[in-house]
Amino acid sequence: MDTLLRIAALLLSLVVHALTLAFVVIGCWIIYANSNFLVFWLVGLVVAGVGVLLLPRSRRLPADAESLARTSASELYGVAERVAQAVGVEPPATVAIRDLTVASAYMRVGRRRRVLVIGLPLWLVLSARQRVVLLAGTYAEARDDGLIVGGALSTLAVWRESLLQGESAPRREEAHTRIGATLGSFATPAGTYEGMGSIGRGLGKVLGLPVLLLEWTLIRLVRSGSSGAARQRLARAHGVATEVELAELAELVRGGRFLAPVQAAALRGASVPEIRQSACARLETLVSYGGAHGTEPGLLTEDASDRIDNELSGHYARAIKGFGLLV
Repeated sequence: MDTLLRIAALLLSLVVHALTLAFVVIGCWIIYANSNFLVFWLVGLVVAGVGVLLLPRSRRLPADAESLARTSASELYGVAERVAQAVGVEPPATVAIRDLTVASAYMRVGRRRRVLVIGLPLWLVLSARQRVVLLAGTYAEARDDGLIVGGALSTLAVWRESLLQGESAPRREEAHTRIGATLGSFATPAGTYEGMGSIGRGLGKVLGLPVLLLEWTLIRLVRSGSSGAARQRLARAHGVATEVELAELAELVRGGRFLAPVQAAALRGASVPEIRQSACARLETLVSYGGAHGTEPGLLTEDASDRIDNELSGHYARAIKGFGLLV
């Protein structure tokens, strides 16, 4: 069943890509068939430009993510690879960090490179065991739709945002008012700008309904078709971290209960070791793992966790300066 759903998602994605390519082809044909008329050049360029803008783009790292060299963070790369192998996913080619983001993510960047992105504010305060739980949960939740299906979803997202989320632009409206005041009787009638904007937004909603339906269908096919693989990853993750551990860490991230004391300590000028020591002690009272651990031993010892902190010490010192910006 999963195979049939994946095939259906692939075929629907090819339809989306064919529609995108059709814009480029039609735009070029309009220019070629009417090369003597400037107006058709403009129309053709607009149509082809829409197609080019909708072409799928490779996913990129967030702008604030910093990739770490393997030579400078060998312990961090080591535990990232060991947990990935235990969960049954491809080990990351690159590990990156974000100073002011709590959540972690495992993503495909570009065409093939897999990157593990770790949020330093949470990583700083976790014990060795909790770090393994965080990595296992991050790998288990990762989704990889592939180049064709992922590209189709990104194209549909651009369509949806363009057609359904258009709002009036105050600056343009103000400029239109100034032009009308300058031109006087030569200006367009009052209310023209607002009227055209309303027509455009209404047309966008009408055209956006098929896009929404297409996107909804593709998302459902992708989720249903990958449910078996997701269950398998989650089952293997439970061999590394129990369901209770994963649930409690997820709740800790959602609630942000660890954040306020860390921010207060950073504002007081506490050092990184002091912040980590007090935060780890406080987290012991916030979680209740009950001694239940996964079946994979030796993924990260306390000594190795300390060596990771030494590798990241410079990044910690830089990151805590901005912890007050976190909400």
